Amino acid sequence: MKPIALIYIALGSICLLGMLATPANAQDGLPGSPAFGYGVCLNIDGSQVEQAVQTASNYGIDWLTIDFNWAKYWPDVNVEPQWSDLDRTMNAVGNSSISVMIAINNAPTWASGVDGPSSSWTSELALRLVRRYPQHLLAIELFPGANTAQGWGSTPNAQAYANLYQDVDHALRSEGHPITVVAVGLNPAEGIPSALNYLQSIYDTGFGLTIPIISLRTPAIAYPPSTSPSEVAEYTLRFYEQARQVMLNNGHQNGLIWVTRFDWRSDQVTDAQSQANWLQNAYITMRPQLYIGMASFYCINETGAVSSLLNSDGSPTAVFNAFGELIASERGYHTASSSDG
Repeated sequence: MKPIALIYIALGSICLLGMLATPANAQDGLPGSPAFGYGVCLNIDGSQVEQAVQTASNYGIDWLTIDFNWAKYWPDVNVEPQWSDLDRTMNAVGNSSISVMIAINNAPTWASGVDGPSSSWTSELALRLVRRYPQHLLAIELFPGANTAQGWGSTPNAQAYANLYQDVDHALRSEGHPITVVAVGLNPAEGIPSALNYLQSIYDTGFGLTIPIISLRTPAIAYPPSTSPSEVAEYTLRFYEQARQVMLNNGHQNGLIWVTRFDWRSDQVTDAQSQANWLQNAYITMRPQLYIGMASFYCINETGAVSSLLNSDGSPTAVFNAFGELIASERGYHTASSSDG
């Protein structure tokens, strides 16, 4: 074979490997990456899924975070899970550079016990997810809001959560899946002291230092993003500072925080300009914190929601355009918005 032919074969092989590799921005926000990951939550049973994914990709979004309602999509243990909504979403992600985190929540009765969700069945679901979506699914969050009865499905139990986390992580590692398991989804909605005490209880189990990422969920924030926790009694976006202090108190300085859901309170931030400013300031506040790997705004495509980033026709709102421009400015490129013509 001629040398020039060998060169073309080699180049073709390199290109093929590149296409099969993990997307270029997939590591943003993960342990070991210096880059901050920009995320948005996506409702897989909502409208405009394809438009949402395409716009997110165009605007440089790194992560889509998806809540997988286990009881809804796998209600009967004797029947296969209903994958159509999730398949549709993952097909839309396609060859984009977007990575996906799936949050498993709302375990069905058949997969739950007095202490909470079944470790073995949660492991089985996690394995099915990573086998089905090996390319873009890079993180799984286990039962966000586990510090609440609603999030855990039973009385919150840090030891039971620790056991479940370790079982799921072990099951994934045993099959060689290079996926990050995200823990807790700490939600301060039922009180900051209660949430922080639960996080401390996770460390008291003895396994907290092995968790690569502690996740937080701060829905319906009533204050501007820059508001310090010391200024008000309710939780703020900067609840992450309070959670971080618990991590540091337990020697977990190498652990990351992901904010896997945050949004403003709809009666406090009402007009488009205020929403755009709020969202930009939120990311400007979080991005410099080197211990925050990724933050995901809720929500991109929930039709009718005040915080939806898409209009009813699927086009990006002015708020989404402002978000895209923020990302572009931080990364040094221009993002075309719908107003560019």
